Amino acid sequence: MNRTTHRLEVLLTAVVVAVGLCAASALVLASQQNGGKKMFAQKLVEQTLAKHPEADEIGIAVQSARGCKTIASTDRGDIGEKCEKKDSEPMRTGKPYVEKEKDGYDVSIALHDATGKLVGSVGIEFKPAAGQTEASQIERARKIARAMEAQISSRTRLFAPER
Repeated sequence: MNRTTHRLEVLLTAVVVAVGLCAASALVLASQQNGGKKMFAQKLVEQTLAKHPEADEIGIAVQSARGCKTIASTDRGDIGEKCEKKDSEPMRTGKPYVEKEKDGYDVSIALHDATGKLVGSVGIEFKPAAGQTEASQIERARKIARAMEAQISSRTRLFAPER
């Protein structure tokens, strides 16, 4: 490889990284505050976590023309991140994605609006507890998701500033 080709590859890599960081930063800014108000999706995950002490973390991911991204999370570092398989698979298949981890279960399921239309996925990390099974954690995640879904009038509502 000659020097010019190498320099072009390095420059192209830098541009790709910069564009990705700009897109993620814009998504983070949009999701954090809008005129002093949180985006509805962010407020929803925070309120849901407050009601469910059995959970460690809750996040919402959505698919768009730009790919799958996390738009709200109780772990602020996850906002704007590209989806992992566990986030995108429930949207594609409609089936829960479960990971058994040393510190509990991580369950992702499809998330719908109040009319039943798919809007994304919700991932919930549960704290370890005696007697947990994959089936019990899926059921727990479904109950939490149903309560969230009742509050989502549309996909667009997820991105709106909270009133």
